[in-house]
Amino acid sequence: MLSMLFTMLILIPLLNLIKFHLFIYWFYIVLNYFIWFFHFYDFFSMISLNFGLDKYSFFLTVLSIWISLLMMYSSFSLINLNFNILKLLVLMIFFFLIMCFFSLNFFYFYLFFECSVMPLFILIYGWGYQPERVYSSLYFIFYTLFSSLPLFLLILKFEYYLGYFYFGVNYSCLNFYFMFFFIFSFLVKLPMFFFHLWLPKAHVEAPSMGSMILAGVMLKLGGYGLIRLIFFFNIMMMKYSYIFISLSLVGCLYISIFCLIQFDLKVLVAYSSVSHMGLVICGIFSLTDFGLLGCFFLMIAHGLVSSGMFYLVGCLYDRVGSRSLFIIRGLLNFMPSFVMFFFFFCVSNMSCPPSLNLVSEIFICFSLLSWDFLTFFFMFMILFFTACSMVTLFSFSCHGSSGNLFYFLDSGLVREFYCFSLHLIPLYMFILNLNFFF
Repeated sequence: MLSMLFTMLILIPLLNLIKFHLFIYWFYIVLNYFIWFFHFYDFFSMISLNFGLDKYSFFLTVLSIWISLLMMYSSFSLINLNFNILKLLVLMIFFFLIMCFFSLNFFYFYLFFECSVMPLFILIYGWGYQPERVYSSLYFIFYTLFSSLPLFLLILKFEYYLGYFYFGVNYSCLNFYFMFFFIFSFLVKLPMFFFHLWLPKAHVEAPSMGSMILAGVMLKLGGYGLIRLIFFFNIMMMKYSYIFISLSLVGCLYISIFCLIQFDLKVLVAYSSVSHMGLVICGIFSLTDFGLLGCFFLMIAHGLVSSGMFYLVGCLYDRVGSRSLFIIRGLLNFMPSFVMFFFFFCVSNMSCPPSLNLVSEIFICFSLLSWDFLTFFFMFMILFFTACSMVTLFSFSCHGSSGNLFYFLDSGLVREFYCFSLHLIPLYMFILNLNFFF
């Protein structure tokens, strides 16, 4: 594994000397390496001193490679704008995410967890749309760094006491404050309700490729970190899980209702991401096999769906120059094929079969009902209002009469349809073989 990492690192400078299509082939080669040459077991495999993989990190690593590949397909419109720097930023994000999922040591995990924020900050700051991107990027980085400081200090403390602080350490911490400050960083990263204010700002100002990697993979670092901490704080999580599940359920309900009054397409998709990540928190803190598996399914499915929706909104913004539902009307008259993919993404986001979202939300519902039957009311209302907001988004933007602005639009590019398809095919294919995750 270490030899493969060094090979990837050394080849990065050479990629600026070769053509763009070879750059994309490189991502395919790395992806195929993981899928075909990885020996899949339930325990950590391919272990070196600090690096290894299990099923959670393996699938999130594959998702990182897949989303990075699709980011490069989506960046054709930015080819003339310092494209070599853009390629380098994508590769830095990709490398730090891979290292983050490979790490078995908490300190290395924290280090690469924070390093992945910096290239994304530069991406938002340099290639964002409006002048407000300056404040949004600073908001994003200070939220993340402030929340991570207690985590860093506690990791150093446990390194000092235990000698070697890694994911499989056989130790149960019984201090509530330690547990809260440990998981606080991951709750902000997910983000949990009350700590979510940086997410809509970052998404609205980021370019479409920045939103793709942020929604597709960066939010999953929070869920992945919580999964790793379960065995370390299992007793405390069992005792205080009601706090986090209650806040997440109320927050999901509030945000799903709030989505109904949004008129900015990107803000609507960003808030629906917050609602789905709240369900991930509920699944993890239920501490059941169904909950863990459901939140894992939802992280994979949400990474594909939200990344595709942000790319779709970015394609509309490049054409129309606006993301307002009051301007983008009647797309069905001019872009029927584009609207077909829009429909698939909307119904997948509201968990219609045969998407992986359906299975994930069924599993999370089972876990929450076994935790407390009163959560049935909240789950029903959350899923109902999320479906309403997706129907509103689709019906407002694709139906009705449109302005004269749309007479000059093309009906969609083959490259865009290809990128949409690569988001949707894995989402619908996974449900045919769910044994792959067990």
